[in-house]
Amino acid sequence: MGVSLDSLVSVARRGAEPLRFVPMRGEDLDAVMEIERRSFPEPWTPGLFLHELKVPFSKTTLALRGDEIIGYICRWLVGDEIHILNIAVRPEARGGGIGRALVALVMEEAEESGVALITLEVRRENHAAIALYQAFGFTERGVRRNYYARGQDALVMSCELRASAAQA
Repeated sequence: MGVSLDSLVSVARRGAEPLRFVPMRGEDLDAVMEIERRSFPEPWTPGLFLHELKVPFSKTTLALRGDEIIGYICRWLVGDEIHILNIAVRPEARGGGIGRALVALVMEEAEESGVALITLEVRRENHAAIALYQAFGFTERGVRRNYYARGQDALVMSCELRASAAQA
């Protein structure tokens, strides 16, 4: 990957509190929902997050500064693939490297697990997220028309890890 998670965590610091990562629990739902509602025009429901906590191949990881939840990433690990379902950062904390650290965490997890491919969908209009994913080697693979409510399209992006490892 080129950039270590430790270096990204240090970049994502503000003040004396380092960024740390913990698995989401049911009692984290209210804080996660606040970020979700502030981040998306059609947010996930509380039931969707609670469902993901029960799915054996689903993981939701929180980014915390002190005791405050400032971001999260939800993904599935199925076979030798990871699919990123949802990622968000508290609006006032954006631009501080937290989203980058969350994606780096998943990339590191993928490499440790022998994952060959990571996929995701992103709103075509979300240029900041697209740039973030491209910085990690994701490329556009297609379009899902009307994927989001209000008729918005999603770009399908993926990152092939084994192919990039073989070229290195």
